[in-house]
Amino acid sequence: MTKHRLAAFLGVVTAASGLFGCPGAVNQDTQVPARYVTPVSVCRMKLPAVGSPERARARVRDIDPEQWVEVLIPNYDDEKGIDPTSLDCTGNYVFANESLRGGASARGWPRQLDADDLTVNSGPQGMRIVWLRALKFENGDEGGPLVLGRAYGDAAEIYAVGSFRGPADAEFSTARVGNENIIVGETKDCTPEGDLCRKRAHFMLPRRGRIVGAAVVDTERTQIIPSTTERGLFAEYKLSTDLTYKPDGILLLEQVSVRITKTEVPSLDSERDLRTVEFQRFLRLERDTLFSTNEPLWERVVGRD
Repeated sequence: MTKHRLAAFLGVVTAASGLFGCPGAVNQDTQVPARYVTPVSVCRMKLPAVGSPERARARVRDIDPEQWVEVLIPNYDDEKGIDPTSLDCTGNYVFANESLRGGASARGWPRQLDADDLTVNSGPQGMRIVWLRALKFENGDEGGPLVLGRAYGDAAEIYAVGSFRGPADAEFSTARVGNENIIVGETKDCTPEGDLCRKRAHFMLPRRGRIVGAAVVDTERTQIIPSTTERGLFAEYKLSTDLTYKPDGILLLEQVSVRITKTEVPSLDSERDLRTVEFQRFLRLERDTLFSTNEPLWERVVGRD
């Protein structure tokens, strides 16, 4: 290779390195990976800048719950509040979801909001799951829009909008399934006496700017029913489920323990364990849903002892 060609070749290599090479150390340390396992934003609102422009672009921020309402509902007014026909930032009605049918505002319409009406849970990389509990239902549930978003630098972004109905103390998180970030809502329902409770995991997928319900799984559950094999006695069933997130779905290890509950009749042999059953099934991620490879163990065990 001649000196002239070698110099030209090295010049091309140097230019290519500048275009496609790794960013400088400063950028690597300060920049927030804005698109790290997150969908493209569907709504965006500018925020007042903080610090220098370089730091502002990289900083994950905590904003007030009320500010998330402003991002979700662009026409929201603190003094006027919201009404049943309010539109979200994607142009859809905030409360037009089948899961919210039958809900009512306890404070009437239009309704002013405060921080107590919102649940804000944190996820990795500054992600936030925001639940606006504007509606109440006869069974005690609360409901309203659900948002996956993040505030960083000089903007707050929303990646997906949906709806959720459940107990007011529901908690939300995100989980990694392959390249997907799924939303997990954890709820707990108990009997009025508080002795029997049911915990569930609600799995939701961000899809095309919407949050889509994909599956609901019992993680803890207890039920006491008359025994079918031990006359005059009652059988107690207890379920526990371990969740493991895999690249292509969620592995469920379900365990149901069965025991005969205590009775005051001396002649009956009560308060003893009968059996424990374990089973694995898989929730496979398929487009907009999580498809179960088998029926829940609970359905196949309860009522057979």
